[in-house]
Amino acid sequence: MTPRPTNSLDLVEMVMVFEEAFDIEIPNDVLEDFGTPSELVDLLDRLLSNQRPNKAAKALLRKLAKEQQRPELAEGLEGTWRREQIAAIVREMLR
Repeated sequence: MTPRPTNSLDLVEMVMVFEEAFDIEIPNDVLEDFGTPSELVDLLDRLLSNQRPNKAAKALLRKLAKEQQRPELAEGLEGTWRREQIAAIVREMLR
């Protein structure tokens, strides 16, 4: 498990990476709502409800599906985000 960012600069950088990957804006007032990867997935799941993966996210999900032999990650990419897709990208980015 990746530790929580050690300072505010680390946190800002991490948030920027996730905002770019998921094509969303994470409000400053929710940044304290997570400390573990699971809490981050919970937050992103709420923020991404009813949104669809962008082109870059779809490509990453296809890559992860192939690498991890998890074809379900690449299924339904024209639909809205699914929790397992969000979690797979979070795990990949926190490696």
